Amino acid sequence: MRLREAMLSSTLQQNTTVLVYFATGVVIAHLLTPREAGSYTVAIAAIGVVTGLKESAIGSYVVSAPELDDDLLKTAYGLTLTIATCLMLLFIGLSGPLADFYRDPALGETLRIVAIAQLGPAFAFPATMRLMRAMRFGALLVVGITAAISQSLVSITLAALGYGAAALAWGYFAAALIAALATFAFRPDAVRLRPMLRGTRRLLAFASWTSAALFVGCTATSAPELLIGRALGLADAALFARAQNLVSFVRNGLVLGLARPLLPSLGDRAGKGISLAPIYRRLVETITGLAWPVYAVLAIWSEPLVRAIYGAAWTTAGTLMLPVAVAHALTLAVAPQYDILVVKRRQQLLFTSEAAICVFTIVTVAIGLTLGLGAAVWSLVLSSIFFVICYFSAIKSAIGVLPSLLFGAWGRSLAVTLVTMPVPLAFRHLIPDRPVEIILGFIASSMVSGLIWVAAVFLVRHELSLHLGGLRQSLLFPSRLGTFPRSWPQPNQTERG
Repeated sequence: MRLREAMLSSTLQQNTTVLVYFATGVVIAHLLTPREAGSYTVAIAAIGVVTGLKESAIGSYVVSAPELDDDLLKTAYGLTLTIATCLMLLFIGLSGPLADFYRDPALGETLRIVAIAQLGPAFAFPATMRLMRAMRFGALLVVGITAAISQSLVSITLAALGYGAAALAWGYFAAALIAALATFAFRPDAVRLRPMLRGTRRLLAFASWTSAALFVGCTATSAPELLIGRALGLADAALFARAQNLVSFVRNGLVLGLARPLLPSLGDRAGKGISLAPIYRRLVETITGLAWPVYAVLAIWSEPLVRAIYGAAWTTAGTLMLPVAVAHALTLAVAPQYDILVVKRRQQLLFTSEAAICVFTIVTVAIGLTLGLGAAVWSLVLSSIFFVICYFSAIKSAIGVLPSLLFGAWGRSLAVTLVTMPVPLAFRHLIPDRPVEIILGFIASSMVSGLIWVAAVFLVRHELSLHLGGLRQSLLFPSRLGTFPRSWPQPNQTERG
């Protein structure tokens, strides 16, 4: 599968699962209180501190390796299972003390269920790696959607039966189990692989720094929820998590879908000695040009939308979405920074950046908490600015991208973002403040803003104009579908590294 086709399949998966989880969240919000949802929120945040260690660092090495043999995959499989088992036992042991620390017995049960679920992706590791290296994102699309639907059905059913936070945990467990089984169904040959720990040196040399970077990165991501839950209570942690999750739909639906196929593709380019600077600039411009306007529209409508869809109990989550959206949008100014540094094998630089960001985030959120929940969330904007500064320097060091090229990309994306804002602002202040009108106003203003966005993309000659132009031609002239560009355009002379 070509890079463009892989990105389209991956994006389709992400957006479909995002819609499933959104619908589930709406139902769950009317079945559970913020306090009940808070137990699951803190459990996921605690697991999130180290959950990436069980496969992300090792998986990144396997996916981006120039050659993959069975011995390497078996060794990676063995390490992944070992780490997942150790983490599972660790969190089962910590479930009691954490429940006491947060003064919430339901947290202990929830954490144990979620901890055991970590074994699902670990067992499916070899099948997942083979699908990703083969860029079979159509298969991964089916796996992701099946798992999302399973999680939703189990969570909603058990929540309706009165299981509280445990309903969400069992839904998480069901998704992990179904995803593992579905992955093996697409690559049954992976079942025959036996994990081993022989020959781990080359993996550990890479994974040690990368795992450390992932650990501090996950800590920085989970720290706000953990700190808010302890300082202000689980209900406030759930409100923040709701705002975070709603804003994350943009990243999960647009950005992760585009970025998932990048690691094998960038690894192939780097292996051939091709400069990554030109495609990095294009990726930054594409990602920001897509995501920033969506963040802007979502931030404008956040408070009334949350109140209309989730109910008055969750209104505070809507007010928190503005700073969260600004923080998320800022971090995309340097995406996909992780993939670039992994492919260039700059693990120590990745760790240094993540460690600095983690410390800065914890300190700023802690200071913000002394002034209340709103100040703590706005402190994340400062953390994101620091994030951009750190990774801007790291990427420049790793691939030598010219600052002027990135400034130009950001400027064009900012331009297409600004022109989409007046319409939703006008609708927001003119329509009646009733649920039906709010939802219809959001849909109508989004559609109009979308048309303005398309015009602006072509007017400023944004990177996206190349893709929209190709899409338009393929729709107008189906017989010429073969001429639709199947890879990123070649860099011009001013961008060659």
